[in-house]
Order: sequence, then structure tokens, then C-alpha cells
Amino acid sequence: MAAAEPKRRRKFNINFKEKVLEYAAEHSGEQAAKHFNVDPKRIRQWKKQKMDLAAANKKRARLPGGGRKKVSTELDTKLSDWIHSMRDNHNRVSRKMIRNKALEIYPTVGDGGEQFLASKGWLQKFLNRNGFALQRRTTVAQKDPDLLTEKLVSFSDYVSKTVVSKRISEKDIIAMDETAIWFDMVSPSTIDVRGTKSGALKTTDHEKSHLT
Repeated sequence: MAAAEPKRRRKFNINFKEKVLEYAAEHSGEQAAKHFNVDPKRIRQWKKQKMDLAAANKKRARLPGGGRKKVSTELDTKLSDWIHSMRDNHNRVSRKMIRNKALEIYPTVGDGGEQFLASKGWLQKFLNRNGFALQRRTTVAQKDPDLLTEKLVSFSDYVSKTVVSKRISEKDIIAMDETAIWFDMVSPSTIDVRGTKSGALKTTDHEKSHLT
């Protein structure tokens, strides 16, 4: 079976748009959409541009400044402000959180004429044009290795003394693996301004507390 050919974007010149608007004025926008096989949303958009279309150069395919733009400059601004606010409070920001926030903001800034999905492709372009990137969480300073060695020796000494004092035989000593479940599992990364050197993340102070 042959693969279906990908859909091509249809292009409409100014003369065609005016013809559709004339038909819509005589009948209705819905009938014009069916007659010319055009999305009703496009016709509503052209109605808003009616004065500009009438004054435009009929040889042009579209109005000056036409064509696809960023979904919304205001969306970029509000979303960027939200990310900065989250990071100023050391809250983690994930790619999924940004997409969900974009879908929440868009109805307040969009004109309703274009379906917005906050796709992965859109997200990556948003991050690139606004200077954001995935940053690794900065870790706390490591403890002095000498102190760790001291703790290991102390623990080994404690076990040896307990075995002697409790008269525990070797056959009663076993090794067991334990799985820790942490009360607060802090993600190792967050979206932040590209080049940020400090990637602090807010926690509940229980990231080291766990049960086994």
C-alpha cells in the first residue's frame, strides 16, 4: 500500500480572500467556508483584515507583515517571567511544567484563531529564543575523605565489639541489601537561564531522610 502524501499548506492571495468575503457577505461565513473549502476561522480572520485587504496591492500573496509568527509574543513574555519567578525561589522547572503553563497562559493572550498544542518542537524553540537550557543541580560540597575513613573504622570497631559482647556466632551473621526510600527526592536538573552557574533547588529539608 502506498504511503499517503503529506498535506500541503494552502496559499490564498488577496484577490481570492476578497472573493470569499464577498460571497460570505451575500450568504454566510459558514456557507462560504463550504463553497470555497476554507476553514471558517480563516474567513473570520480575513473579515478583521477587510479594510487592509481592500487597500493592499492585489499582486501580493499576503498583507505586509503577514505569514506565521511566534504564537504570541505576550505568551513568551509571561512564560519567561514565570520561569524566572520560579527559579528566583529555587523551585525546580521541568519541560513538562513549562508546556502545561503555556497551555494555561495561552487562552488569556491568544486570539483563538490558531490551535496551540505546546508541542515539544515549540518548547525547544521557546527555550532557544529566550536563552533557557537544562541545567544540572549544583551539589553541596563533598565531605573530607579523612572524616569518612574515620567513620568506617569506627563502625567496623563497633560491629566487632557488639559481636563479642553479644556472643554472636559467625553462622548467625548475614549480609543484607536494603533499599532506601527517600522522603524528598530532589531532581538532578531544572530549566534555567543558559550559563547559570548556581542551580540551587528548594527542598523540604528531608532529602537525606529515608526509610528502608
